[in-house]
Amino acid sequence: MTSSPCTRSDGDPRALPGFRRTYAPGRLTLGLGFPLRSRADGDDVHDPAAQVRIARAAEAGGFAALYVRDIPLRVPSFGDVGQVYDPWVYLTHVAAHTSRIALGTAGIVLPVRHPLHVAKSAASVDRLSGGRLLLGLASGDRPEEFRAFGLEQGERGERFRENLRVMTHALTTEMRGIRWSGGWMHSADVVPKPTAASVPVIMIGSCQQSVAYLAAHGDGWMTYPRDFDAQRRTAAQWREAVAAAAAGGVGGGDDDADRDDGEVYDGEVFKPFAQSLQIDLAEDPDESASPISFGFRIGRRRLVDHLEDLRGIGVNHVQLGLGACRRPVGEVIAELAEHVVPHFPALAH
Repeated sequence: MTSSPCTRSDGDPRALPGFRRTYAPGRLTLGLGFPLRSRADGDDVHDPAAQVRIARAAEAGGFAALYVRDIPLRVPSFGDVGQVYDPWVYLTHVAAHTSRIALGTAGIVLPVRHPLHVAKSAASVDRLSGGRLLLGLASGDRPEEFRAFGLEQGERGERFRENLRVMTHALTTEMRGIRWSGGWMHSADVVPKPTAASVPVIMIGSCQQSVAYLAAHGDGWMTYPRDFDAQRRTAAQWREAVAAAAAGGVGGGDDDADRDDGEVYDGEVFKPFAQSLQIDLAEDPDESASPISFGFRIGRRRLVDHLEDLRGIGVNHVQLGLGACRRPVGEVIAELAEHVVPHFPALAH
């Protein structure tokens, strides 16, 4: 690791506190997504002070990570304003009021953002948080946003690849020029540099790319909940793609020599497989699962059983969404911290 914010480091981003708290082979940890709210909560859902209080309770309760979403514009037809505050500013605010919990983006809409700005913001949050950033990147899905930024939604996959290449170059090199369709950087540099050689990059969703590309260019993948057997197959596909990328296989359009192969455990390369899950935590701890959008209404004991099953198929982390809960979010987090998190605790304190 380097102490100078203007000097590139050779340190492994997977050795940073945020990554180590959240991911390890054979383990499953839990995260929460902002805004920390439920259907039972009042108008303070976007009050930063109230959100910080809940975030600190989550940290004390053993959750591994907190995530912000990147929703540049309010689009009423989606029915969800998501993360109201700018994700970089908000993460910095949360970092200043917490000390250990990992801070993730789920995810920055890379095609609509300038890659040099993303590099500078990510490295800044990484530095200011003491290496707790998990940089989740996504391709976006709201047509109104692409039109507002003068982009074609159908080109977002290609733009994602190009912007990732430029962002990675800016994070991992010093005073090396780069040319791309949107600009030309020469005789200039982006600072600060990250605490390590880069920041941990977590691919969110498909990013309009193949699994091979995600495995070759990311340090992990967070996808969506699926039928159990389908998720088992998806997790196995991810592990195969990670192994192929480490062995020098085709990376789905790999044009970035700055990525490395991942950390090796017992002869195998490890890049974590994560998923999101919406829950409505029932009062009855033994209530069986009943489907809701992207998750379940479920009692805490059955939730533990489900999470143990996910761990068994290779899921390393689950980001819980609490927006569908019918009970106050503080009450739900307290119950999870007491009865669920101890089965899946954060990996470092």
